Order: sequence, then structure tokens, then C-alpha cells
Amino acid sequence: MARPKRNRGLTEEQTAVLRTSPNLKPCKKFRKVNAAKFVQHLNEGKCEQCVAFFRQLDKEQRMMKLLRDNRN
Repeated sequence: MARPKRNRGLTEEQTAVLRTSPNLKPCKKFRKVNAAKFVQHLNEGKCEQCVAFFRQLDKEQRMMKLLRDNRN
């Protein structure tokens, strides 16, 4: 049985950014909580792993926007 493509439905920009980004993950304690609890955890600023994860997400989002805006 063929496996479905993992990045099906993503734009070129999204797949390019995902291919080049490191595979960061939030800490295990806050991996599956709702957004409000995760943001509260981030605002405490004590968990470097989660702060790095959030910074990477922000960087990827800005890169996708830049690629989308400069598309030929």
C-alpha cells in the first residue's frame, strides 16, 4: 500500500521552509496543551526549549511570507 505524501496540500514555500528547518519540539510537559497554556508557559521564559521552538516557528512563518511576497 502506498504511503500518502506527508506534505500534500502545502505550497512550494511551505515545503521549502520545512525541508530546511531543524526539527525542534516543545518540551514534553507542554507538547499537547492548548494554546493559552502554552503561551502562558512561554511568557514565564524559563523553558529554553520552548522559547527556541517558538522562535523557530516565527522565523519559518516570516520566511514563508517573504517567499510568497517575492514569488515570480
